[in-house]
Amino acid sequence: MKTNFFQNIAELNIPGNWKITIQTGDNIEFTVSALFTALKCGDNAAKAVPPMLLKGTAEELNEGFFDTITVPVIQTAGLYTNMETYLQGLEQARLASKIEQDKKAKEKAQANSNPSPKKTGDIELPEPKISKEDKKKAYDEAMEKVTELIKKFKFTDALEILPSVEDYPNKETELKKKAQYLKQQGNLYEKAFETFNA
Repeated sequence: MKTNFFQNIAELNIPGNWKITIQTGDNIEFTVSALFTALKCGDNAAKAVPPMLLKGTAEELNEGFFDTITVPVIQTAGLYTNMETYLQGLEQARLASKIEQDKKAKEKAQANSNPSPKKTGDIELPEPKISKEDKKKAYDEAMEKVTELIKKFKFTDALEILPSVEDYPNKETELKKKAQYLKQQGNLYEKAFETFNA
């Protein structure tokens, strides 16, 4: 027995998960529930999308199943893409706000690390420096955030919060390799995303 069922799914060219349930009735009629979901969508509203229900005989479903589901599946895939794009935009806005706060904190920290002497009578006292422990802690926290963003395929955001070589010259090799990796992965992910949405 040969079937072209999976070939028809492949021809839709829409990545996602399919949940198909088939129920047979007493009078040789089938009820088919088909639910298409995106591979990745963080929006809980995506769970509200109901399955498509089709009823008919085996012959009717053989002839009309894919004709009936093609347009709804394309619309659903578009909806999931829009939801994910919206969530990514929200996350980027949140990070941009956090990045601005981090930049201000970084500038303040740099101002404190470049001592400008204070005069106290005839004695000049430098501003206190940031301790090595605090600097290492800030570096480790930033690298943890970078790792978290990489796991979420947010390579551009990870690159933006990657500590700079100027701030951590002893980590120059590691930071340059990480920056190169993030740029490459960001480009690949962007191309894949464009191909998917084409």
